[in-house]
Amino acid sequence: MRRAKDRQHVPKRYYRPEQVCCPQCGQVLRRCYAVGRKYIVFLSGRSLVVSMGYRCPNPKCAGRDRVYVSQAARGLTVRGSSFALEVIVQIGYWRFWQCWTVGQIQAVLTQERHLPISEREVLYLIGVFLVLLRCTYHLRLHAHTAYFRRQGLFLAIDALKPEKGNTALYVVRELKFGLVLQVVPLLAADHLTLAERVRKPIKALGYGIRGVVSDDEKALQIAVAQVFPGVAHQTCQVHCLRDAAAPVTDADQVFKKARKRAIRGPFYAAQRALHHLAPDDPRQVVLSTYADLIRSTLTEGSKPPFDLGGLRVVEDLTRLEASLRHSQKKGAIRSWTTCWPWGNTVRALRLSTGNSNANAGGWSSWSDALIPQTTRVSRAQPLVASNSRSKTFCSNWSSMPNAIPTMRR
Repeated sequence: MRRAKDRQHVPKRYYRPEQVCCPQCGQVLRRCYAVGRKYIVFLSGRSLVVSMGYRCPNPKCAGRDRVYVSQAARGLTVRGSSFALEVIVQIGYWRFWQCWTVGQIQAVLTQERHLPISEREVLYLIGVFLVLLRCTYHLRLHAHTAYFRRQGLFLAIDALKPEKGNTALYVVRELKFGLVLQVVPLLAADHLTLAERVRKPIKALGYGIRGVVSDDEKALQIAVAQVFPGVAHQTCQVHCLRDAAAPVTDADQVFKKARKRAIRGPFYAAQRALHHLAPDDPRQVVLSTYADLIRSTLTEGSKPPFDLGGLRVVEDLTRLEASLRHSQKKGAIRSWTTCWPWGNTVRALRLSTGNSNANAGGWSSWSDALIPQTTRVSRAQPLVASNSRSKTFCSNWSSMPNAIPTMRR
């Protein structure tokens, strides 16, 4: 059931117009009534913003009917939203500069700052931030005018094509500052259309073009040669490396699927064993944390050509084995090592790595690299609650705690 919001102990913020005197007769403005009252969520908490209206007290003044309001109060948030701009900007910074997930952002805002916000609202505010960021591109372009006139532009052009036969979105970006200069949806992508709709508006800016980066699309190469003759045109290195790493990526996919298939059976058996433990069992916290980390391993993906999912799965399992061996040496989990059948599973995975199907693609060296990690892992704060039985959840294997609590024997 939805709870009513507490409006009794909410602090108030009063705003009055920046204009003090009447521009017509020069008399001091006088307060008349409250123009707006709105509850706005700031980073410091929720407040009631009251914008007071002021009017000229002179009955003979020509501007007596005009009501002056605070422009600062209007600029606190966007229309239709109850969250301040400082909250929207902070969410955008966490998402795109710190690469936080929506769950992490919502957890920090609710647990640390105690703000009433849901994950759906965080997603909506991320969209608002992108709109605001796009509206500032012309201001940022104007701010760097002197640099562009002196140094010129490095351009990157790429097309987003969801399916063949549909409209493709061509985006032209400036590489130095990451500014989006041109966004054009096109159904026909011949060189004449690209030269007219995509390249000529960039040339009309009047800046020199030092270089262009794009994929190896033939129409783009012809359009660049026509509009910017003599300008260096380079093929994107990411596209080249992705094509060159296609055999490695295919072998990694086979290896990753084989490792995950070997993990799922023992993991589901361990999960069923965890459900039989009492809620107050001291083993519940530690084992549930391991279960959450292994569950994140099953969701590992690949971002070729550099970030391969098979390698990340091997790294996760290696850290798991090193953690279990470290705990056994300390003697802290002697009473519950028999409840966790992962020691034999990880060892079997190590022995079967050299005989896997992915070994044909050049992964024979992986079996030698599967050794316990000796470096200490930095401690990270818990982020999100996993379920009713697990107390904490670490975001990934690198944020796993370096100390395991001693269990009662």
